Amino acid sequence: MQALIRMPNAPRLFSAIAVAGVGVFALAIGVLMQPAASIVGQDRLSELVCLQLAFTPERASSVVLAFSEEARVGIAQLLIPGDFTLAWGYGLVLAGLMGLLVMRLPDKWLRVGAVVIWVPLLASVLDCMENMFLFSIVTQLIADEAAPIAAILPLLAGVVATLKWIALAVVTPVFGFAGIVKGISVDRRATSWIVYVLLFITLLSMVAKPIQDIPACF
Repeated sequence: MQALIRMPNAPRLFSAIAVAGVGVFALAIGVLMQPAASIVGQDRLSELVCLQLAFTPERASSVVLAFSEEARVGIAQLLIPGDFTLAWGYGLVLAGLMGLLVMRLPDKWLRVGAVVIWVPLLASVLDCMENMFLFSIVTQLIADEAAPIAAILPLLAGVVATLKWIALAVVTPVFGFAGIVKGISVDRRATSWIVYVLLFITLLSMVAKPIQDIPACF
């Protein structure tokens, strides 16, 4: 992994990964999710975090059934293909920016960073797994509001979602923010400042969402 970061063309590689992520993110938000988000209601999208962390069939059903029948169809569309695609958008953006940060850090930091840069992509995988579990729940309730939901589905979705949020809102930001501070102390080139600012804004947005949305679920 360290060899990847030390490659001569590593800056171009990680820049390409980040740019690709922006493209995927834009596709997900602007094309795949926008129609469904309009049906569900922009002001109610935060409630879907509660569905992620429902953990039990009763709580999952109560979240889904609080929406209209039309909105439930929209939720299913938000999950797949919407959020399924979005997961790879933010994963690629973060992995690319983290790679650009890590390559600017001293060797001790680089060794840790060589592992941490994969954490956002792990979060993307977890997010896709979560979406599949939730999609199964939602589509069952679309077909029949009284459908019995297997307890394993919301439980697995909750566990996977928790791990995803730990990866996105704890592990990646902790190293990322610390790495930015360290990077500023050793590399103050203009191009490096661009990386620091872009990564800082991205990490801040990742931390803000669970802080804003999760407390309302409990």
